[in-house]
Amino acid sequence: MTRHDRQYWMGGNRSYEQDRFFEESLDKSLWQKAEGPENWDACWYTGMPDPEFFSQVGPERKINHIPGNNALTVKSRLYRSLMDLRDRVERQQKVSKHLTDRLAFVPKVFSMPEDYHLFQQAALDNPDKRWLLKPKNGARGKGIQLVGDPADVPMESSWMVQEYLEKPHTMHGRKYVLRLYVLVSSISPFRVYLYHQGFAKLASMPYDEENANNPYSYLTNPDVNALNLDAEVPVEFVDFERYRVWLREQGHDDEALFAKIEDMVALTCLAALEPMRERSRLIGADTRGCYELMGIDCLIDADIKPWILECNLSPSLEVCAGPESGGDIEERIKGSIVADMVEMLGLNRPAHEEPSGSMVEQLVRETQTELANSGGFRNLIPGSDPSAYLPFMALPRLSDWVVAQALSDRPLKQPRLERWVAEETFSEDQVYLYDTRLGHLSSLNETASLIWLMATEGAGPDDIASALVDSAAKSMPAAPDAWAIRNDVWNTLADWVNNRFLVQSEGQPDDQDASESGQPPFPETSTMMSMTLSCGRFRARFFTDSAPLVNRIESLLEPMAISDEAGKDSLPRLEIVRDTPGFTLILDGQVIRSRLSLAAVIPALASCLATHAARHDDIAIDVGLVAGPDSEIFLVSHSEPSLRDSMTLALSTQWRVDYGRGALFKSADGSGVTGLGLPLHNSDGDELFTPAKAGITGRVNAVLVPSEEPLGGGSGVQTLTVNESLRHLISSCCGEDGRPLDTDGFARLAGWLEGRERYLVDMNNLEAAAAALSGRCFEKAPQKASGGR
Repeated sequence: MTRHDRQYWMGGNRSYEQDRFFEESLDKSLWQKAEGPENWDACWYTGMPDPEFFSQVGPERKINHIPGNNALTVKSRLYRSLMDLRDRVERQQKVSKHLTDRLAFVPKVFSMPEDYHLFQQAALDNPDKRWLLKPKNGARGKGIQLVGDPADVPMESSWMVQEYLEKPHTMHGRKYVLRLYVLVSSISPFRVYLYHQGFAKLASMPYDEENANNPYSYLTNPDVNALNLDAEVPVEFVDFERYRVWLREQGHDDEALFAKIEDMVALTCLAALEPMRERSRLIGADTRGCYELMGIDCLIDADIKPWILECNLSPSLEVCAGPESGGDIEERIKGSIVADMVEMLGLNRPAHEEPSGSMVEQLVRETQTELANSGGFRNLIPGSDPSAYLPFMALPRLSDWVVAQALSDRPLKQPRLERWVAEETFSEDQVYLYDTRLGHLSSLNETASLIWLMATEGAGPDDIASALVDSAAKSMPAAPDAWAIRNDVWNTLADWVNNRFLVQSEGQPDDQDASESGQPPFPETSTMMSMTLSCGRFRARFFTDSAPLVNRIESLLEPMAISDEAGKDSLPRLEIVRDTPGFTLILDGQVIRSRLSLAAVIPALASCLATHAARHDDIAIDVGLVAGPDSEIFLVSHSEPSLRDSMTLALSTQWRVDYGRGALFKSADGSGVTGLGLPLHNSDGDELFTPAKAGITGRVNAVLVPSEEPLGGGSGVQTLTVNESLRHLISSCCGEDGRPLDTDGFARLAGWLEGRERYLVDMNNLEAAAAALSGRCFEKAPQKASGGR
């Protein structure tokens, strides 16, 4: 080729810093910058390009992405990919755990909304464990936060929850993660590399488990820590050379740690191999033109065990640290990563000549050339022992197999297969496969039938291919294409393995249940809860079977629970069922509320009960109730949502009396009320609900309205007019079936208020207010109040 006859184009979510190392690494005598995305021989794209970009790729036209990479680079998909790999490998070995034990390096992840109930069960089973809430497609640390109350976790599909690793290894007292640079140069055959250099990224504040809510203490992302204005060095990178020296000084075996890291990286990439191959096939990409440079974040725990946290698409190549905190070294390392990658991929070598030799020779020569030019990249797959990772592939493709054979220092045994979720049946010399999971029956043609029968009888893929080649040679006038037949056999078997019809065999016992498949990491248990609830005039039979929900609401509902066995079958059915997403509240077959988070179930249930509490001319009102010392009742308005039940609970604590929530003014009871026993919201601490105390029934002595604004005078209370009191109460009132009060109901409520004391109460001076109220109201209370606690 002549000078400047190859063009490169850079696109996507670009920045000069992200592009410059690639541009600087290209030989200017061979490359010139393209004017647009229409014509290029090398594309450097930040982010993920549209599928049509991949229609242009091939051996001489390369792009820095592989279709299907989201099996790694989307956080929730990464975990699912690894769990799918674990399930298959677990099925392969059955007896020993030597392979699955190597896969225990990823924190548990729950993807919303489908894993919402699994997460709630996990949180219930592990009350002391902490969790991280993360956006699935977030970057640069944005949106990551510790979960406070698991019930508040959002159910939207953009979120996931990850297990928080409690005991990280620290460097100079600060938490750190290792940024690893990983290159997948080919998926057929599969070749994976780890760069010898990388960084320990340090948090900007000392790690303190008691202060783990501080993002500068538990997050190591440089974009987050750059905002810490109190840190002397907010962003600090330590390169692997200095990190490994420091490890040795601390008495740790850095060689052993990095051997584990290399194995972990190889297995992580293997988990996405089949998704990348399948996606490439679907969009018609020639994968000889695809490669992927990724940034993998790895946490080291206190036991010096590595954990995969996330895998980043288009890792940042910007220089984040200042010169005094590793920035010069950071720039040198990132530049060398891209330069070594460009050299290894052959972008600065003249175009290849026409391939020569057999397909086996071409594949082996291509791999050996790449290994010889790998620079600072350490080859993991096929690696120094090419047989080591073959069992982790669903089934090696022929290209994987011939390269592994050529590079291995000993003969390799062909993989053997056995049935997994498929059984065969025969009809007129044709094989039919029955999928035991889905109940599907499919037929195989004559060649596929032979491949299936030989494979399930223990023949290896090459043995089957040899038999087919021999058969074709006898019936065809020309010599058959042995490579094509061999490739078809390996691909056919791999497709069956990917469908779980077959699985690689390691001599498992025959009595293992062939229909077994991987189970979710936290199988949810069901706890049936059934009780009869009474709320005012409303009775209902309540049901739910979610263990986390039962744990959360059982004590809250006890004040409303009654023994009513005689007529329970005729009562309305009130139930809360698990749904996707969240929970659904149903009354007698009608959906009242859906898409409820665990935290939202209690308010929704309380609202449903309150709105059905009234009959005929009754008035139901959502208020707090506090029992006075002489059986008087104080009614507390809920007109300020931010205060909720704060004053009710505070006054009950001051006076050491009972409390409740919800009141029913029965049409024939005059000034008396009946408590509804609804759960109260405690806005302190974790904002949990608390059950009502004993049922409160009696005469209301005073109506109290909490105020966030300070009141003058120092007493903490201020009298209210009837109209002012109505304004605070009316929105919380309803009649039968939750309807707003009619004219008669409004007039009755106003008349009732005229006979009550009415006070605005200063929440900023509650101790004085409590003293003033007890002095004013208790002295005026009748000597004999009706009702009790």
